[in-house]
Amino acid sequence: MDECSPSNGGQELGNTQWRPRELAFRPYSLQNEAQSLRVVVRKSLVARLTKDMVETYQICNPQFKFSEDLNPKRYLTTPSIGVLNDGYDNANSDLILSVNYALVNLETHRRYIVKDVLGHGTFGQVARCLDVETNSFVAVKIIKNQPAYYQQALVEVSILTTLNRKYDPEDKHHIVRIYDYFVHQRHLCICFELLDKNLYELVKINQFKGLSLSIVQLFSKQILRGLALLKDAGIIHCDLKPENILLCTSVKPAEIKIIDFGSACMEDRTVYSYIQSRYYRSPEVLLGYQYSTAIDMWSFGCIVAELFLGLPLFPGASEFDLLRRMIQILGRQPPDYVLKEAKNTSKFFKCVGSVHNMENDEVAMDGRSAYQPLTEIDYEARHEMKKPLIAKEYFNQKTLEAIVTNYPYKKNLTKEDITRESQIRLALVDFLKGLVEFDPAKRWSPFQASKHPFVT
Repeated sequence: MDECSPSNGGQELGNTQWRPRELAFRPYSLQNEAQSLRVVVRKSLVARLTKDMVETYQICNPQFKFSEDLNPKRYLTTPSIGVLNDGYDNANSDLILSVNYALVNLETHRRYIVKDVLGHGTFGQVARCLDVETNSFVAVKIIKNQPAYYQQALVEVSILTTLNRKYDPEDKHHIVRIYDYFVHQRHLCICFELLDKNLYELVKINQFKGLSLSIVQLFSKQILRGLALLKDAGIIHCDLKPENILLCTSVKPAEIKIIDFGSACMEDRTVYSYIQSRYYRSPEVLLGYQYSTAIDMWSFGCIVAELFLGLPLFPGASEFDLLRRMIQILGRQPPDYVLKEAKNTSKFFKCVGSVHNMENDEVAMDGRSAYQPLTEIDYEARHEMKKPLIAKEYFNQKTLEAIVTNYPYKKNLTKEDITRESQIRLALVDFLKGLVEFDPAKRWSPFQASKHPFVT
């Protein structure tokens, strides 16, 4: 039998015409051809269970419906249980924030939609928000619902408003811009420009190995411009550190801004004695001596050194350890006129000479100080056998010059590159010596520092 002949259970049909059932075929059309050629792309399991989750649920259950209004709140504040301020605040007096929570300026009706929390501290929280009016992202600082924090935040608003409008209207001195401020549910909210990573995070990304000298020089120039503006305005930042210097957004990748004026004060109204983060605390603040804008220059010197070294220059575990490291690395101690007037001198020094007839810059006739730093044993005896905390040593070298000049060079540098960098390092050492100067009267001002070869 021919292969192409139809068969019926092995029997020949003979002359009978074979007719298949009509239901076995469909009429041909162009539409059917298009459908038959359509490629069906099967999405990956990961896609179906993540971004296409709703579609997957609807395939499994056609009755399933999704609405963001039915989505439970995703809280951003911890703890998120409302116990104060009619349930708006948690036990820490922080406003309880959730995704898409609206902060509203009732006077202007401007709305800021919370998208994420950027950070939090003793003052409150900082949230990344969408400014509905401009459709752009901003940073909103939400202050704790406590009178002391509220009043200090008003000082920050006043200082930044003055700096932005009066001293830097064209935004050329690297000070963060303030956009708005208002009260929401008894919380003062301050709206700032949104910035990027801080300098500590930048050093951390670099595995604490320090940044290139060219980057250190670039950032130093910009910070100095900001400090010069503060000096002109008679304002002390009081908490200058890498965490409070932020990179601008990717549009301006090499530009930085100084932020967080929450501890700032006017130079003629220095109220607080416990200021500055420990690693960046100046000797006069440590000793309880009157302070000025010079304390920010000390902090600036510590920051510049850390940007190059990748680690803090004075990583004291306690105030005793901090002062001990300063004296060791700088090879000297605070001048006697400071030690004579400072409130906390007896906590760290013992008097070994006469100081009654000394003038501001005098020392003993033989050139020796009338004060001697306490040893660890002396400190224990004077402080009821309380042993001072001492941190590990970060550097093998003991002096500022040795620490900077012996810091490992980057790999694959040519001899010419090493020679060139060694010269810049010596300039850096000289620059730092003018900044981390024990005598606040001799410490460089922003104007003096800006003329140094390291930043020119």
